[in-house]
Amino acid sequence: MGCDRTGRWGRIDGVSDVLRGSLRGFGTSIFSTITQQAVQVGAINLAQGFPDFDPPDELVRAATEALHAGLHQYAPSAGDPVLRQAVADHQRERYGLVCDPDTEVTVTAGATEAIAATLQALLEPGDEVVLVEPFYDLYPFAVVAAGGVPCYLTTSFPDFRLDLDRLAELVTDRTRVIVVNTPTNPTGRLLGPEEIRALGELAERHDTYLLSDETYEHVVFDGLAHRPVAADPACADRTVTVSSVSKTFSATGWRIGWAVAPPALSAAVRSVHQFVTFTASAPLQRAAGVMLAAAGRSGYYDQLVADYTERRDVLLKDLQATDLEVSRPEGTYFAMTRCDGDDVAYVQELIAAKGVAAIPASVFFSDPARGRGLVRFAFCKRVETLRAAGERLVSARARSASGSDGGRSAGLPVELSTEWTR
Repeated sequence: MGCDRTGRWGRIDGVSDVLRGSLRGFGTSIFSTITQQAVQVGAINLAQGFPDFDPPDELVRAATEALHAGLHQYAPSAGDPVLRQAVADHQRERYGLVCDPDTEVTVTAGATEAIAATLQALLEPGDEVVLVEPFYDLYPFAVVAAGGVPCYLTTSFPDFRLDLDRLAELVTDRTRVIVVNTPTNPTGRLLGPEEIRALGELAERHDTYLLSDETYEHVVFDGLAHRPVAADPACADRTVTVSSVSKTFSATGWRIGWAVAPPALSAAVRSVHQFVTFTASAPLQRAAGVMLAAAGRSGYYDQLVADYTERRDVLLKDLQATDLEVSRPEGTYFAMTRCDGDDVAYVQELIAAKGVAAIPASVFFSDPARGRGLVRFAFCKRVETLRAAGERLVSARARSASGSDGGRSAGLPVELSTEWTR
């Protein structure tokens, strides 16, 4: 645990000397590498975090209507008014948070841009940013790209709770931003109220901002409830909250996200956003606004949780029948497990011998040794995909994936994209 002033936490993998030195260490995304290996042998891909099923029909119809309505030119840089109002209504109706759609909601090209724009807006060169590890792999890159210095708070399998004493040591007057993710990718856990309160108190004490990635806010299990960081009074004035349509509406390719923050913070984010993408897709923004406005009234979120609970339980049952130690996720659509040995070697053997791909989760740590043995599986797949993968995982004998049809006889998809899709 500590601060990394080099930004070099990954291996260099064929990156040209033309690339800025501080970014070379990030190398090639692990998701690209694993996907290539999976495709080569026809493995079922439980590595990448995108669904193998379509978004809801209502969302697709809304997009069609928006296209026919003539929304083909730039939307306002801050975002389509219908979507900004829907986001504000969602925050009020769901969490009791009141925000002004005109001054406190900014629509971005996915949550990825919202995160990157916020960091670029707030960081001066050399400012420190606290990241919780294991982390979503965008975070350290975005910090270094914005000129910041990542400082890491390590959490541990199986519960991944924050060490609040260590957090208090890491956050100093040099800390400009603390980045949190709840529900958390890749661990699947939710921040508790005592952790959120501690974040707010530290932010106030050290004049620090909070960037809260809440893209999995509606994928929460077992009767638990998502707690927005900004709902705590200690955090409200210092938090930029990020979410998107990617996970909630199974539309990772739409690239529609948003940042919600007090007016001064929103103005800072907008000042960067206008020069990065200026605006996200106009018709898809409108469709997202229509869907978001309708979802709360239609029972959509309850059905989403029910569907993902079934998928989670199908996968966990089979994982628990393997040699892996399994952590039960409270949210997201990921399950973290631990193998006996090296996680990279385990995943490579899993692909070759069982025909199932997962992610070696040591890549989600600044020092991979701290995550050695951790393996992440994604269950944002059709139930039949998960059952087919489960049959392979619990097979008593090793099988050659190259001798199978890779699941194509069951209509299983070949997945080719990376996970930079929030």
